[in-house]
Amino acid sequence: MTEDQIKAMVERFLAWKLPADFSPDGGISFKAEFNENTDHPMRHEPTGTNLLNYTQAEAMVRHMIAAA
Repeated sequence: MTEDQIKAMVERFLAWKLPADFSPDGGISFKAEFNENTDHPMRHEPTGTNLLNYTQAEAMVRHMIAAA
């Protein structure tokens, strides 16, 4: 796997829209709905993850492909 392929995988991972049933573990909380009792209820629709930064996501991708 080339460096460009790894970079593309990391960038795609960090840009991925999280599924509607996203439910993190490990004590992390996520409340999708907000402003419920106002005239402007909204929903957070995050992409990627705030659990990993770019360098950490790259390390994860490298770990994944090392087993291949």
